[in-house]
Formats: sequence, structure tokens, C-alpha cells
Amino acid sequence: MCLFLNTRANSLVGLVMLFFLAACGGGADESPEKASATSETRQGMTPSTVDGLDIAWEAAGAGPATLVFIHGWQCDRGFWREQIAQFADGYRVVLVDLPGHGESAGGREDWSMAAFGQDVAAVVREVVSGPVVLIGHSMGGPVILEAAPHIEALVGLVAVDTLRDALASPPDEAALSAALAPVEADYAGVVQGFIESMFVASTPPALRAEIQATMSAGDPETGIGMMRGYARMDYAAAFERLAVPLVIINSDYRPTPAEALRERYPALRVETIEGVGHFPMLEAPQRFNAALEDILAVWFDGAARTGADRQQATEPAEQDV
Repeated sequence: MCLFLNTRANSLVGLVMLFFLAACGGGADESPEKASATSETRQGMTPSTVDGLDIAWEAAGAGPATLVFIHGWQCDRGFWREQIAQFADGYRVVLVDLPGHGESAGGREDWSMAAFGQDVAAVVREVVSGPVVLIGHSMGGPVILEAAPHIEALVGLVAVDTLRDALASPPDEAALSAALAPVEADYAGVVQGFIESMFVASTPPALRAEIQATMSAGDPETGIGMMRGYARMDYAAAFERLAVPLVIINSDYRPTPAEALRERYPALRVETIEGVGHFPMLEAPQRFNAALEDILAVWFDGAARTGADRQQATEPAEQDV
């Protein structure tokens, strides 16, 4: 997630912006209306254990395990719309709006990843029973790392286009303030450029426009607060607390230090989706869904689908991206 030099302070604006590169979007392989209309959902609110803010969520499907999807910075649960119909067929699917996003309340003071982790755990305790998998995109990656120790029936974590900077140490406060000064001076301009850097040539224009509009519309004070919280994330401590498998599904438009990450956390696996930008679940939903299905099959069935099965499932996406 770090963009510029090798310290998190020097890469903050890029981290902040590239961490958002750990963020949200709309679908290239099928329309959002089609994806969401195929599954009945129910919605609710859960009070945050951090400060009592209402956390919005929706649930669909049924099955022996629950998949909890967490969006990225300045996004909302709708960024997972292309996954609802696919996974609600065999699992219970829960989508969460983190505080300050979507239909959830905002106005908190603590925008740390640890606070968001407590929010996710509060929703899981209230609406989920049985085995749980947490799936987090961009900023949602560190959020699920922080939520993991608070969820008893956790089976594993799936981090999506994120954790590239998880080997870096948090910057000191002076360096952090200096790195964020340009964002505070021109929030709209910096964020606009940052979001543009998340796309590749094949990203559909309509999807680009939607992501730009959604992320740019977020509250600047909240956005900067989350940037500070993200930059202060202590990955070393989070990995020490982690006791379940972690799989990273990253796009190839930016490199992932897979070997170095595995040295830090041996129970880690990295999967790559080629030819897409920061939003693989929206830019190539069929390929992303197939990769996630394979991960879940290993955890719950003991074996993944064959290569031929996977190729057949992903061929339509290749034509649409």
C-alpha cells in the first residue's frame, strides 16, 4: 500500500491513496441489478461496542458457514454486490457498512483499524452463528486482521488487493502529519488523482466513473481520520495474534512481496488475478469469485476444483474485461 519510498511515512499519501487502492467498485462481468436481484436479503443495525454508533448490515443466503464481506476506504457494502448471488447459494453472506460509510452512522473520533475490527466483531457476535470467514478489500484487509482475535469460530481470512505494505512499521506522528499535509490542503484534488491511479486500461469507463463518484463523495474529515488510522496500523502485532489461515487475492498491476510476507506469517498464501486494477471483485467478478470458491473449497471441503473446472468458470469473464 505504500506508494513512494520504503517507509510508511514517506509513502503515506501514496499509502493513503494506494491503500485505498485497497478499496471499492461496480461490476464488469454482469450488472449490479442482476447480481443483487437473484438473492433475497434482510437488513439490520448493530450498535458499535466502540462508541455505540449504528452499524448497517445485510444478510443473504444460508449454509453451514458465514462469509462476512468488509469494504474499503470511502466505500460501502454495495461494492460486494457481484458476490451476493454467487455465494448466497451455499453460504450465509453478510455485508457490512463500516461506521462513516454507507448507511452506518458516522461522527466518531477513533478511526483506527482496531476500532473497525471491533465493529466487525460486534456484527458477527449479533448476527452470525457457526464458522466464519472474513473477507476484506483494501482498508478492509487490516480491518479483518484486527477483527480476527475477537471472533471465536473464525476459519480464515481473505484479504483482497491489500497488505502490500504489511512489512512496514508505522511512521512517527511528525512524519505522518507531514505526509498528510497535502491531503488536508487539497483533499478533493489528491483523492481524485489517487483514485485514478487504481485503474488499468481495461477498467470499464462506467465502473471508473462510479468508483470516482462514490469515493470522492465521502466526508473529508472522516477520510483523513481513516488515513491516519490506517497509517498507524501495527501489522507485526496483528500477525502475532493471528491464529488462522490468511489468503491474499491481489491484482497484478502492482507487485506483492509474497515471499517476504510468508516469512512474517507462514500460514499465508497469495493468489493473483491478472489484467485488472484495484477492484478485482468488480472488474473481473467471475474470475474473482472462482478464486474465492477455490479457497473456501479447501477450507470447507478439503479440495479445490480442478483446473479445467476453474478455466470453464472464468472464460466468460475474459471476454468482458
